[in-house]
Amino acid sequence: MELVALRTFKIIVDEDGIKGASEKLHTVQSNISARVQRLENELGTRLFRLKGRKLELTSDGRILYDYASQMLHLEKQARHALSMNAGHYELVIGTPETFAAVHLPAILKKLRKHYPHIQPRIHTATSGELITALQNNLIDCAFAGIHGHRSDILSIPVVSEQMVRVTPNDQCFEPIMFVRGEGCGYRRAALIWQQEMGLDNEQRMVMSSVDGVLGCVAAGLGYTVIGRNMVENSRYEDSLTVEPLTGSQSRIHISLFYKKDTPLEDGIQTLANQFCQKISDSPNND
Repeated sequence: MELVALRTFKIIVDEDGIKGASEKLHTVQSNISARVQRLENELGTRLFRLKGRKLELTSDGRILYDYASQMLHLEKQARHALSMNAGHYELVIGTPETFAAVHLPAILKKLRKHYPHIQPRIHTATSGELITALQNNLIDCAFAGIHGHRSDILSIPVVSEQMVRVTPNDQCFEPIMFVRGEGCGYRRAALIWQQEMGLDNEQRMVMSSVDGVLGCVAAGLGYTVIGRNMVENSRYEDSLTVEPLTGSQSRIHISLFYKKDTPLEDGIQTLANQFCQKISDSPNND
């Protein structure tokens, strides 16, 4: 079995079909179908069956998927080990866009200056999507505000951020809560707070960016619940009032997640340690 065939097979499953896999691999659908056909012929079994208009794994396909995941993970570990032995390697870091904008610039600058053998590469998505990408070996580590659910995923706490309710300065706004999309750790905390406050019957509106959320709040279209750092230094800061939350969602805890036994653990620990150094260097730290 060739690794390219196993990788194609796994991506078909992960992307929910041949169309998604062709987009992911930047090739035509006929190439994807041909690779799967060759793999099925080599193994002498069907890996997929049609259910309606969707592909579904057969029992043999489910077995192969688990082994393919392990084999591709080992291939990635081998590449990492060889790169580290050569003295330099890439570290693919998953992060929500807001976290990347607020917390990462200074950290990455220090990392590149003091640890030039580590070459950071950034992959942005929601917290939920990042944990899935980590599980599927698409990234090496991920900053996320939610928890992983597998025993082979470890985490290092890096940021504890105050959660605030954000309203326009004139306090004239609609009873609508603006939130980010599914998988966002801030969204999850906001919805739990809303339920605890007995406000879960309020209308909600979803925005794709924090800048869009804050802009709508500044215009009086509603309010939001988000991390204080997302508001500070934003272009709408002077038009907004922030009120710290109390209760179980008063803070959101961001951790750096990574897979157990990764050969890049030293680099991941180095990245996490930069946050500890940032805290100790803070002028507010006595």
